[in-house]
Amino acid sequence: MVDYFRQIWDKIGKMEPSVALEQSRYRALADPTRRRILRILEDMGEPVTVDQLSSLLGLHSNTVRGHLEALERAALVERSVEKRRTPGRPRLLYSAVDDPGPDGGGYRMLAEMLTTSLKVAADDPAGAAKEAGREWGRRMVPSDGSPALSREQVIERVTQMLANLGFEPQRSDGSGEAVIDLRGCPFRDLARSQPDVVCSLHHGLLEGAVEAMGGAARVESLQPFVAPSLCRTVVR
Repeated sequence: MVDYFRQIWDKIGKMEPSVALEQSRYRALADPTRRRILRILEDMGEPVTVDQLSSLLGLHSNTVRGHLEALERAALVERSVEKRRTPGRPRLLYSAVDDPGPDGGGYRMLAEMLTTSLKVAADDPAGAAKEAGREWGRRMVPSDGSPALSREQVIERVTQMLANLGFEPQRSDGSGEAVIDLRGCPFRDLARSQPDVVCSLHHGLLEGAVEAMGGAARVESLQPFVAPSLCRTVVR
């Protein structure tokens, strides 16, 4: 079962989405204000107006409108027209796209097939996903005979690995542990509906990578969705 899970996951990694759309998204999300707008829209869970966003961000409405247009071109945000029951001009409403762009469909469909088939075939889907992630994490760390890494080096490399995978990691330290907040999960929509599989996979990936780096650190926990668009891992 772990081999089957790994084979499908390998296929996901080899799929190539539209280059033009990916470039558009990269440009849109290169701006920190746009990333913040997208996170607000995801956390709100309902369409909001430009004025609402302007108030939350402390920015002029025209500035916010320009950022929204860039996000909309990148298929990350969609707009709709308010349905009014009273006289007056209807307002434009903005919301985050759950599964942005037509090219995201292949990734989404394959990932859903993976999680569904695992749940059907495995006695312990979460355990199988975690073990597959652990093996994948070990494979992501090169075995080049380098000297053992210190705890700090392990945490730095893990943080960078998470960024390379598409997360937006933010690290803070305290009382012998590193807390890494994770936003921007590449599979956040699927993780919300199938957290036992998707989050277990990510947990195993972290454990496998840290183990392969030597043992100077260990993954204490991965806490899914401590906030609507935020997960948290603790490394000691």
